[in-house]
Amino acid sequence: MANKLDPHDLVALMCYVFEGRQDGSSSSLNPTPIDPQTSTRPFRILDVLASLSISEAGSQVVAVSLQLNSREREIRLMVTENQEVDSRLVDYLKSIWGNLQALSEEFAAKRGSDMHEEGSPSILGEMALQLNAGLFREIYKHSLKKQMKLKEKWWSPLVDFVKKLFIRRERSLQGVEFNLYQVVTGLDSVFQLACKLHCPPGQELTDDEWKVVYYDSVWANLKARLVLADQNNFGCELLAQELNGTPLLTPIMVLGKSI
Repeated sequence: MANKLDPHDLVALMCYVFEGRQDGSSSSLNPTPIDPQTSTRPFRILDVLASLSISEAGSQVVAVSLQLNSREREIRLMVTENQEVDSRLVDYLKSIWGNLQALSEEFAAKRGSDMHEEGSPSILGEMALQLNAGLFREIYKHSLKKQMKLKEKWWSPLVDFVKKLFIRRERSLQGVEFNLYQVVTGLDSVFQLACKLHCPPGQELTDDEWKVVYYDSVWANLKARLVLADQNNFGCELLAQELNGTPLLTPIMVLGKSI
């Protein structure tokens, strides 16, 4: 198997392993003794799953490993933590895995209909968009406490910086500066709604509000990537030095990774 793998490899593996089963359940998340015929393979997606499992800002550490039992046609995910693994975390990962299986089915169907196209097909259907948005909602709610901790640390300095930039440029921002402004405006709408979930007494968002959180987060993430890539990844630092010598790269990187 190739050394460099992406989520499509996991999707293809899941399609192969679960082929012929009557359901696509993720019951194999329940750890069982290792079978001699079981092979363990590393996937970058497992690091992503471990990262998405973190719900507490601070010292929580989670590791996820995968085992493929080709004889039993079974995939197992095993979760370890630097404390006792909460059953809610296992249920959460089962749900995430189930969503990935649903996406794999969409991918497989799309691949089957585009046999003459080169490369991997993209999943752009309405069903896939709904699955993506649902997956985002579940992950966001699970990691909300961590998200708000990052916001408390970095948000105010970033907003103050953009306000100062806005004044310095006489309200005319272009290029990377306008992208930075869009990062802040996009995240502002996200954080206003996220506060409804996080701040007492805590209110559930409507479906329309979750759509705003989802699309504005995706938009802000895209703009943050453009900002960070400017001038060979030094654009933010140069801009910050021009204004007041204050480092700016770290808060944008942290907030960009959180969305």
